[in-house]
This record gives sequence, C-alpha cells and structure tokens, in this order.
Amino acid sequence: MLKENARQDRMPATRGTPVDAAHATTTDTPSRTLASEMFEKLRGDILSARLPPGTKLRFDYLRKTYKVGLSPLREALSRLAENRLVVATGQRGFRVPSVSAHDIIDIAMVRKEVEGLALRLSISYGDDAWEASVVGARHKVALLEKAGKNVAEDIWESRHRDFHRTLVSACQSDCLLHLHGLLSDQFDRYRRLSAKSRLPNSPRSLIHQRILDAVLSRNADLAVKLLCDHIDEATRLIVAGLSSTEKRARKGNGTRA
Repeated sequence: MLKENARQDRMPATRGTPVDAAHATTTDTPSRTLASEMFEKLRGDILSARLPPGTKLRFDYLRKTYKVGLSPLREALSRLAENRLVVATGQRGFRVPSVSAHDIIDIAMVRKEVEGLALRLSISYGDDAWEASVVGARHKVALLEKAGKNVAEDIWESRHRDFHRTLVSACQSDCLLHLHGLLSDQFDRYRRLSAKSRLPNSPRSLIHQRILDAVLSRNADLAVKLLCDHIDEATRLIVAGLSSTEKRARKGNGTRA
C-alpha cells in the first residue's frame, strides 16, 4: 500500500490543495521554466544533503551535472540565495551554507513564532474541509509511523512536510505561508542531516496525534504549545547530532595527525 501511494506523494499540488507558497513559481517562458526546474533540483539536492554543507557550487560542474545552461543556472542560484539555501561567495560563485548549533536554534526560534501564529489563525478560520484535510494528512503520516524504518525517506519527508503545511493552510495569510515554507526548508535541511531524527518513532507519533486532537477540539493554546514542544524536541536531536558529528571529525583529525 505504501508503494502504491508513493507516486501520489510526489505529484504536484492541484487546485484546492494547500500549496507551499515559498516555492510557487511562474513559467511564462522556456528560460523561466528551466530556471524553475533547476531551482527545484538544486533545492532537493541541498535539503537531502546530496549537496552537503560547505559544497562549492562551481558553474562548470553544475552545468555538466545538471545539463543546463548558464542563464537558468544563475537565476536558480540567485533564488536559492534569497531563500538562504546557498551563499554567494563574491566573484567565486556559490556554496551550500555550513551548519551550526547556533543557526538551527535561531531557525527553530523563528519557526515556532511563525508556525505557531499560522496554526492559531488556522484553528480560528479553518472550516470543516480544512479539518478533513488535516485528518487526512495525519493519517498518511500514521501509516508510515506504523511501518517504522521500512519507509523510503523521500516518502516520509513528503508526508511529514504535508502534515505541517496542512495544519497552517487555513491561516488566510500569504505572508505567513511564504515564511513558513522558507523556514521549513531551513529546518528540514538540518533535520535530514541528523541521523537521530530522520525516521519516525513512538514519541513523535504520539506528539503528532496530540497536535491533531488539540486542533480538532479547537484548543489553539494547547495545539500551539504541542507544536512548539515538537519543534524543540527535533531541535535537541539535531543539536545532539551535530555535536556527535563534530566529535567524530575531531577524533578523525587527531588520528590522522
């Protein structure tokens, strides 16, 4: 059943489905279409760590690897820089941003404010159709949680992201949705780097269900608190993962010395 649903998870959003406003694009011309496609490919490779932190994004390498011209590549990289997914390095091009505990804690702080407000507004404005969409999104995540580690990472990421996006989709604020999309990208890049928080587990399953229950009872204060607790838990796991990685790197450098 999970395999049958995999294609649906990767399908683009259709009319009436919550869309991540941060990544909505226009395709007026072939050049813009190529730039948008390039943006999504690079974004996906950065979030999944196929392009790990610190990677230098040299134009020659990118043109050969992604088989794209210089103009759409420059446009895609410029958009990624605006979204803080790449860093411009003067005349030398771009690189994938490095990671640090300070940065993820900062991202988490802002995400809690933005997503918490958007959730509170969604609970206030959301109708029966919104409630049904939240229940559906939660159910899709629950199926993966029951499957445990026998789940493809891209399917888990898609459904988990959709659950959080659906929770805030009724907030009636394009600005909040745009910021939520940007912050989700920033946070997800760190989370996917952390082996400790990559796959679902029992505590996470419990918090997702408790968030849903609070939303359905229209208890905004409780729902926002649980959401912030959820983000805090993930942040702690990420920081712990970063600390372990740094210790291994220092140990490796000491061994080679």
